[in-house]
Amino acid sequence: IKDDSMISELNILSQSAFFAKLSNYVYNDLAFMRTTYDQYAVKYYSHEGSDVYTLEDDNDFIIACRGTEVKQLSDIQADLSISKTQADHGKLHIGFNHYVDKVWADIAMNVLNAKNKKIWVTGHSLGAAMATIMAYRFATYEGCSTPEALFTYGSPRVGDRTFINYFNTLPFAHHRWVNDGDIITKIPLAPFFYHCGIMHHIDASGVPTLNYERTFNPMRLLGLTSPKGILNMVMGDAKDHSSDKYRIFLTAAVS
Repeated sequence: IKDDSMISELNILSQSAFFAKLSNYVYNDLAFMRTTYDQYAVKYYSHEGSDVYTLEDDNDFIIACRGTEVKQLSDIQADLSISKTQADHGKLHIGFNHYVDKVWADIAMNVLNAKNKKIWVTGHSLGAAMATIMAYRFATYEGCSTPEALFTYGSPRVGDRTFINYFNTLPFAHHRWVNDGDIITKIPLAPFFYHCGIMHHIDASGVPTLNYERTFNPMRLLGLTSPKGILNMVMGDAKDHSSDKYRIFLTAAVS
């Protein structure tokens, strides 16, 4: 977006492209982020593998959570855990919630100080799960500001049915993007965990569809009839999780 533009002035697809790029770029260091987003005041918070950037200007305050890095075993363990912890409105994935706890005090204090600014939350992969929980806390914790919107990319399932039902009543939009067969969006398994928000989809050709309704695909089922087919599908779905693909496809869609 232009330096003098507010995020709220963009349409949903342009906002989605903006946050997909941001969720991809947060895998870089602070120097890169400050150079790339020089129109914002950029800060970085990191504690025991939990990494979050905040970007602030006169109009907006953005929280961007970093996702899973293959080099960090702790991130992979968080994705694979299926244990739950009790929240005020249902149960949450214990690993994702713990990652939010690590940086919550710093982030919450910054949000409290960002009065009269629109709050945006975003992230990819583990960062998407963290962003979802942060948005929930901002909307329900006393003294915090309800976000303008939440944009997630390749998010795993975050909470149980009770939590998801409550989350979907909160007064902000959750735009949940899924790139084709992205494997991380399929874990942890239902009925233990569920997705929340409005699903948007990017097909195998890189074409995005807003407000997507998933339908049964018999060709994918046929691909599971042989070990090679299963391996190819899993490998393809794993590649679909790349934050680069979310950035590239959504940026192309608004170019």
